[in-house]
Amino acid sequence: MPPPYVSNSSYNITSADTIRPGWVGQCNQRGTIDIVWNCFSTVFISLWVMLHLNVPADHEGFWTSFFRKARWLILGALAPETVLLASGGQWASAKRSLTDMRELGAKGWTLVHGFYADSGGFILQTLDSSPFPVTAKQIHYLVKEKYLCVPDITEKEIFDKSKADQFTKTIACLQTGWFVTECIGRAIQSLPISPLELCTCAIIICTVAVYFFWLYKPLNVTTPTTLTVDCSIATILLRAGADAEKPFWNTPLDFVEPPTSYTFGNWPSLAKHWGPYRKPFDRIPNDRNPQLYGIQQRFAYGFLCVSFSTISFADWYFDFATTTERIIWRTACITAEASLFVHATTEAMSHHAPPHDYMYIEGYIIRWPANIAFFVPAATYFVARLALIGVALSSLRSLPAESYVNLQWSTFIPHL
Repeated sequence: MPPPYVSNSSYNITSADTIRPGWVGQCNQRGTIDIVWNCFSTVFISLWVMLHLNVPADHEGFWTSFFRKARWLILGALAPETVLLASGGQWASAKRSLTDMRELGAKGWTLVHGFYADSGGFILQTLDSSPFPVTAKQIHYLVKEKYLCVPDITEKEIFDKSKADQFTKTIACLQTGWFVTECIGRAIQSLPISPLELCTCAIIICTVAVYFFWLYKPLNVTTPTTLTVDCSIATILLRAGADAEKPFWNTPLDFVEPPTSYTFGNWPSLAKHWGPYRKPFDRIPNDRNPQLYGIQQRFAYGFLCVSFSTISFADWYFDFATTTERIIWRTACITAEASLFVHATTEAMSHHAPPHDYMYIEGYIIRWPANIAFFVPAATYFVARLALIGVALSSLRSLPAESYVNLQWSTFIPHL
């Protein structure tokens, strides 16, 4: 006799001892819609709270910013490691700026200032050029060369510009905490965890790490701070010497740091459609290259990526509806792990190469044939991720009956 929470008509008998309901209503147990809603709502609120995009340009309206955030939400759902890498790179840059500015005696400069600068929070106004954003490293150069004083803006004033919603962040923390706790509880009670729930847990790992990296980054700032210098950009370039003689790619201060500091900047055709292409830039793109120089940073990022990928193996013995789905899931797990291993090995080798030759995007990734070591694993990994997501969604049509059993929380409470 079937359990009372599933109707007789919803059963598919696939073997002598296996009961596989189709779409299951809620009744007194959790149903299919509960699993879908919990997963999608958790992923959405986690990604929405996690994303701290850069300051938009003055001419960009609400819908431009909205669709930009939507693209990053989709990217975060499909490949959250890319958002993790971008946030880690911004955090590393902010840390470097803190060290550099403290060496100049700028005791008031904090991580918040570094994030604010690298997100386009400071606009430089010279005597002969239209305003353009300057990064933390470029501000350090201008202060060091006595063109500017250290920006007179406090950390509190920067956060006053931020539109961080503490209530939403609290809801996100409660939602993700409850979701992970429920999955752990199901594992303890030997109840099945659906592939979709497992994929959601993997995304949570990345979103928590990204939230840590962006903890000090202002959120949704729309009005930058203008820095004015009493000289022309021509004077700055002339005094810089030979380093500033080349035509600029992003802004006139490209000579301070590599002009290929942004991913799409290496491919003009992509930048035209996905990034700012007005010269000089009117905003700082969100796809800043990682530039993780320290082996500790690389190790930490690699550990997080491996944790994200490895969690899929927890459903290695999951009771999929068909053998084909089981094979696809296992193959995708192995492919994703192998692709990450190849990429990590290449990164480790490039770390010991001269910085000017193998500086992530500036190095082997845009150089033929060395870039094969990046694009082939990246392509196979992306296909594997799509396969995992596809199987996770298709498995909802026929999950094991135990997948709909609610947790017995009383078993976790000591009692007589």
